[in-house]
Amino acid sequence: MTAISVDDAIAGYIDHVSVERGLSANTVAAYKRDLARYSRWCRSIEIALVEEVESQDVARFAASLRNPKANGVAEESTLSASSAARVVVAVRSFHKFAVLEGWSPSDPAAEVAPPSIPRRLPKALPYASIEAMIGATQDPATAVGSRDRALLEVLYGTGTRISEVVGLDVDDVDLDASSRPT
Repeated sequence: MTAISVDDAIAGYIDHVSVERGLSANTVAAYKRDLARYSRWCRSIEIALVEEVESQDVARFAASLRNPKANGVAEESTLSASSAARVVVAVRSFHKFAVLEGWSPSDPAAEVAPPSIPRRLPKALPYASIEAMIGATQDPATAVGSRDRALLEVLYGTGTRISEVVGLDVDDVDLDASSRPT
């Protein structure tokens, strides 16, 4: 195993993602920015070599992304959950690479999960927009117009996703609801 500083290992990793993996310039720039933050954090807790990083160090770093002042890095800005998740993914990828290169005996980031990103609810369309879409269908006396209007009404009336409605088979739809046994 070769002893290598965190900064030198990060430089090697950045070379790897830009040259060998051929990632886009924007992605490489994001990795540089995220790993520069990680490097500053390592220096602040006096970690110089990649092999010195332990799992609890990476976990503390991940916590500092969402609350830097409480974790002793007041000069850093607080990140949103999605930005913090991106940084943690970059650090995990960096440490995995460090193990493959023989710079670290184990991967201290393997057990550190990125913060969960809250899921947003879909926004409903205003009623006027729904009316306009239904009104824009072809003449409902035609087969195409009748189909389009029925699909829009199913989507609006049930809240079903477009992908679910598109995937329906005729056998999935009860065309004669009056024939059901009571």
